[in-house]
Amino acid sequence: MLPWWFWLLLWVVLALGALLFLVLAGIRLFRGFMALASEAGDAMDRVGSSMDADPEPRTYPEILERTPSGVAALFQDPEDARAARDAGKLRRSAARREARIERKTRRGQAQRVGDLELF
Repeated sequence: MLPWWFWLLLWVVLALGALLFLVLAGIRLFRGFMALASEAGDAMDRVGSSMDADPEPRTYPEILERTPSGVAALFQDPEDARAARDAGKLRRSAARREARIERKTRRGQAQRVGDLELF
């Protein structure tokens, strides 16, 4: 059997080792949290600066006339509804084509022959 002072010394060393481990883990956790907080602050600054107002006003595309939907379309004459739908389809496809032509012109890309309506 081991003497009583050995058990006392063993438990004191184990307790001090556990305490040292907890202190070092706490310091590392605190440093990691402070680094995270610093990065979050920098990210918030970048987001805040990117959301500043532009010096020139923005131009938004005009709102296109839409065909009625819902209850108003329910009581519409079927021929009128079909004609409005077909006209809307043509208007939207023309708007997409014009946007595609303008985008390709801005980028300096070749245009589609079908988009230019040469034939």
